[in-house]
Amino acid sequence: AQLSTHLGMIIADAILGRPDRNPLKGFEWPAVPGHFGKPWFLPLVGMYYKMLDRVG
Repeated sequence: AQLSTHLGMIIADAILGRPDRNPLKGFEWPAVPGHFGKPWFLPLVGMYYKMLDRVG
């Protein structure tokens, strides 16, 4: 909870134009290995969870 509050304050400062204190700035965020293009699997995941809701 403390980290989310801290990062929220940093984001609010950036929105308000205050000096950038983003601790994650400059880090490279690589793509998920093996995932290219649109997330075609999301409708399948949605159907799976709908099924679980009906069964459970």
